[in-house]
Amino acid sequence: MATSGSTDFTLNRDQIITSALRKLRKIDPNLTTPAIDITSGTETLNMMIKAWQIDKLFLWLNEEVCLFQQYNTQFYAVGPSGDNCGLLVDSFKTQIATAAASAASTITVDDDDDMTDGDYIGIELDGGTIQWTTINGTPASNVVTLTAALTGAVAVDRWVFTYTTKISRPLQITEARVRDTDDVDSPLTIVKSRTQFLSQTDKTSKGRVLEIHHNPDITNGQLYVWPVCGTGDITDRIIMSVQRVIEDFDASANNFDGPPEALAALVWNLAVWLAPEYGVDLTTGKGTSVTAMAGITYDNLKKFYRSYDPVYVSTVSVRP
Repeated sequence: MATSGSTDFTLNRDQIITSALRKLRKIDPNLTTPAIDITSGTETLNMMIKAWQIDKLFLWLNEEVCLFQQYNTQFYAVGPSGDNCGLLVDSFKTQIATAAASAASTITVDDDDDMTDGDYIGIELDGGTIQWTTINGTPASNVVTLTAALTGAVAVDRWVFTYTTKISRPLQITEARVRDTDDVDSPLTIVKSRTQFLSQTDKTSKGRVLEIHHNPDITNGQLYVWPVCGTGDITDRIIMSVQRVIEDFDASANNFDGPPEALAALVWNLAVWLAPEYGVDLTTGKGTSVTAMAGITYDNLKKFYRSYDPVYVSTVSVRP
């Protein structure tokens, strides 16, 4: 017997809502789901998924990101309209091949293979800061045209950093380290308490970053660092393991921002969340089976993805 050869099954927003309402037996499966039910279901579906993130369920949302530091800066906005922070797999470095003068609109680098038109680009200036602009046009023969001209001179072997897209708002930071231009990492301490972090007496001391504190906020996350970046540490990058916010269901054709293994849990639990709006009592009769299936599918999903959550074990040597 032939198989399909396909493994990309998914459901879009309206299909998830319709399936949940069928579980409650509140729509005719032979008819199109009324628009008012889709509207109500969309609101509830988005609220349910946001609530699930609090339980740290969506481990597939974990990403490695790269924050490029700025001189004498304690606070960074991390998100789609924030400071320069991109996915680690999308962040690259190279060096200046030919010295460039202030006001130059092009630079020549050692390697332009990872650069594309519109990328964000940061150039280490001789004065000890990094100037950020964007790439104007596709680089050719290692010559890069800048959208904004250089504001300072650039010597040979100064560093150049690029990335394509700013990250979405991180929900939380699970691990962090500082990385030098030799790609050697040193661990950073994540201070969970805002009061503890802000109680430091000298917040403007400069040096290599040792501690960070994160507040998820709304549009962009707020990231505080200590010490602040000096001229000698300007090329250090902060690498973080973050959990990003799950994407919303905004349109009928939007698929779930996650693996197909989660679809059953979405459908059955959405049915539970919608039941009060439709006057369905889930404590009696066939309603209990909906509640049971919601619990089973959610627990199975949670167990499966929690099994991939790393556990770190340290050993201590004790002398007799």
